[in-house]
Amino acid sequence: MSESLNLYRLQQLDTNIDRIETRLGEIERILNDNQRIQKATKALKNAEEIAKKARIELRQIEDKVEAQRLKRRTSEASLFSGKIKNPKELQDLQMETEALKRYIAQLEDEQLEAMITHETAEKAEKQAIKALEQAKGTTAEENAEMLGERNKLQDDLERLIREKEAVLQSTQPESLTLYKKIRKAKHGTAVAAVTDGGCSVCGQALTPADLQSIRASNKLVFCPSCGRILFAG
Repeated sequence: MSESLNLYRLQQLDTNIDRIETRLGEIERILNDNQRIQKATKALKNAEEIAKKARIELRQIEDKVEAQRLKRRTSEASLFSGKIKNPKELQDLQMETEALKRYIAQLEDEQLEAMITHETAEKAEKQAIKALEQAKGTTAEENAEMLGERNKLQDDLERLIREKEAVLQSTQPESLTLYKKIRKAKHGTAVAAVTDGGCSVCGQALTPADLQSIRASNKLVFCPSCGRILFAG
């Protein structure tokens, strides 16, 4: 088997290996990227804090209303008990009862607003919980696809590496060194196939003598323009 054929096969394998390794890297980044879940989790935490604050404020206003109602009932009980005979005391107690009534009405308005705020906050919290569940579900589905692709690519990679090892065993060390050097300098393409009488990479036309040398000799022949190793299939 000619040395140029070995190197051409090696390049095909290296190209596919590079492609697979690049894609595997992309898949790992996708699998490790949980920004969707992080965003939904942050939104839920914010909604929970707002809902908690709304619950506390509602409980506080409810306690306040109940305390003032109890105070009013106590005042009314004293007012109508008949035990207080002093007109001035009765008048003060009457005024206090009326003031409590007005204050309770004000507090009840605040309580209604607090109830609406609390209801809105709880609704937002439930929506945030649902959004997080959806984010986790979507991510799980996408990851399942990525994991399936990753497993297949890893199998392909192992096969290609075995094939590459077999090619390396029949490749001369000095040719391999030269191949690696050119491949690095030529952006991954060290070997160019001959098509239509010229270099398939740069398009340089080859002389009949060059073509004959490529086909007949076991020595490496290089493109006079781009310097790549030439292979005639």
